[in-house]
Parts: sequence; structure tokens; C-alpha cells
Amino acid sequence: MPPKKKRKRIYKIAGILLILAGLAVLLYIPSTWILGYISQRNLRGDYAQESAAVLSEDKTTLEKLQGAADADKIMNLAENFQSHLQDGQTIAQLEIPKIGVDDIVVEGSSDSDLHKGPGHMEKTPLPGMEGNFPIAGDRVLYGGPFLHLDDLQKGDQIIVHTPYANFTYTVSNKHITQPEDTSVLQSHGKEEITLITCDPIWDTSHRLIITGEISSETVRTS
Repeated sequence: MPPKKKRKRIYKIAGILLILAGLAVLLYIPSTWILGYISQRNLRGDYAQESAAVLSEDKTTLEKLQGAADADKIMNLAENFQSHLQDGQTIAQLEIPKIGVDDIVVEGSSDSDLHKGPGHMEKTPLPGMEGNFPIAGDRVLYGGPFLHLDDLQKGDQIIVHTPYANFTYTVSNKHITQPEDTSVLQSHGKEEITLITCDPIWDTSHRLIITGEISSETVRTS
């Protein structure tokens, strides 16, 4: 085959491959959103069962804690709940009204966990334990729960429902940091929440961090 015709053939094949690669990317993103939707639908059922079981068990604990302050009750219930946690287990419902987030949170932050929904960072406090409750979430794939996290501003609300208590946080800080910055997971002796996702949207070079401070917490009774 003459060199000129050979080059044209190579260019043609390369062009076709690029088109196919582009189509694969375009199809991949919506397919992960479908998988994310299915996972969240299933997780809602799991969370409802989890909540019912925990509420039933908590009745005995609350009877023993009659007269105690609500914060002490919640601390005790949170510690009991944490003692039975397993990777991938549903642990909370996260609502962020301003950006339309309403997702079930699972225990763990591995890729398989985050494909289901937002994930609680392992070996960190749960809400009510007077520490930092960090949650990681995908920015683009699998439903993109944290796609619009950058729209949050100081004063916006973050609501967390757990099987044992309900919590409302107020956004207090927003900043960008490096993926290696583990200081965002540290507790500061007070009730906080930290939301973590990639930044910019199509890059993993940095992390967008949203911090919220507790504004209310109530024991869950139903």
C-alpha cells in the first residue's frame, strides 16, 4: 500500500477510535447515574429497616437514662450504634435543602462505598459523639450527590437523620485543600460535620471542604 494511502487509513482508524472513545465516555456517565439511583432506592429500604430495629433497641437504653440531658442520651445511643457498624451499612439520611441533596449515607469511603452514595469516613465520630462527622461524596459520577456542593455558603443548613437522633448543622466554612490534607478529619472537641468532594468538578487534584457546626440535636423517638 502506498505511504499516502496508508497514512490516510491510519488517520481514519484513529478518528473512528476517538469517536468511539467519546461515545463510551458519554454513555459511561449516565450509566453510573442509573446505578447510583438504583443503589439509593435500595439503600432507603435498608435504612428504614435499620432505623426501625435501632429505635426498638434504644427504648431500653432510654428508659435507663431517664432524667439525663439530651446530649448525654444521644452520646450513649451513638456509641451503641457505632459498636455494631459494618462497612457499607446504612447509617444516616443526609439532606442539604439549598442544593437538593437527599441521600442515604453508608459507612465507609472506598470506591465501592461511594458508588452507593455519600460515605462516612471510617474510624471517625458519628453525630452526637461531640466530634467531627466527615462524609465523602462523588462530584460527578453515581448520581453526583456533591455536584453543587460549591454553591453552599455560610449559614446554609445541613440536616442529618440517624436511627437514634436528628441533627441540624449550619455551614461555617468552605475551602479548597490537597487530597493529602488529613487535618480536615480531625475533631475539635465540639459537634461538627465535614463534607468532602473533588475539586474542580472533572479533576481529583484538590478537595472542596464544607464545614458545619451543630445548631440543634434531638433524640429520635419515631
